[in-house]
Amino acid sequence: MNRRFAPVSVLLAFAALLAGWPAGAEPDPELDPPPPGLTAREVADRVEQVFRGDTTYIDATMIIRSPRLPEPRAVRFRSWDDRSGKRSFIRIVSPPKDKGMTFLKLHPNLWNYIPRVERTVRIPPSMMLQSWMGSDFSNDDLVRESSQLDDYDHRWLGVDPSPAHPESERAYRIEYIPREDAPVVWGRIVAAIDVARMVPLWQAYYDEDGTKMRMLRYADFAIEGRPFPLTWVMTPLDKEGHETRVEVHEIRFDEPLDDRLFTKRAMSRPVR
Repeated sequence: MNRRFAPVSVLLAFAALLAGWPAGAEPDPELDPPPPGLTAREVADRVEQVFRGDTTYIDATMIIRSPRLPEPRAVRFRSWDDRSGKRSFIRIVSPPKDKGMTFLKLHPNLWNYIPRVERTVRIPPSMMLQSWMGSDFSNDDLVRESSQLDDYDHRWLGVDPSPAHPESERAYRIEYIPREDAPVVWGRIVAAIDVARMVPLWQAYYDEDGTKMRMLRYADFAIEGRPFPLTWVMTPLDKEGHETRVEVHEIRFDEPLDDRLFTKRAMSRPVR
């Protein structure tokens, strides 16, 4: 009996489709295939749900290390984020010279109140990628102006069977690809997400030429209703000796926020 076999290329394309890889993508031989029935977009969405509630309050300290600093600089801040309203408020608690400085995002605008001159200024879009408070995080990182869910398409890279992370046994690897009209600077972002808890382990940021520019690593996951990384470490790869570490002291999700907080008047109120 005569049997006709599909060309190997067709079979491979079909297998890639079943595994969740887009046509033409080459799977990483060191990674396992992604699970059937789960899309990279769904993974990104679940990470967002774990990482950000409808509202989020954070009390944290940011420790900045740089060859230009004689010793690490610590900045303590409190942050209130209203995800659905696309608004956030950040107040600097210490050091004394920065105490009372505030940042208010009312989409699409970002405002900064500087207490020593008693002045509120608008931060233009061109400065969203500038350093925030002298750290390796940008203004955009802290107020989440760009959305890793809405401004990017997502595709599978595979599943890492043995990620080099002490708090994870298996990790999804997905790629964030910016949409054509998205207001983002990164050429792509690659993320590792813990399979069991759907929390980010690290993110690698690449420029438009494909050069890896920085790494953001997460650790110390607290589980009180939901896992959340209490330690974030941002390392720019083009600046030797630079590192910014965020240590989260307290975090609360899905609590009502007073609308009066998200106003310019609130920016100049004394720190309590």
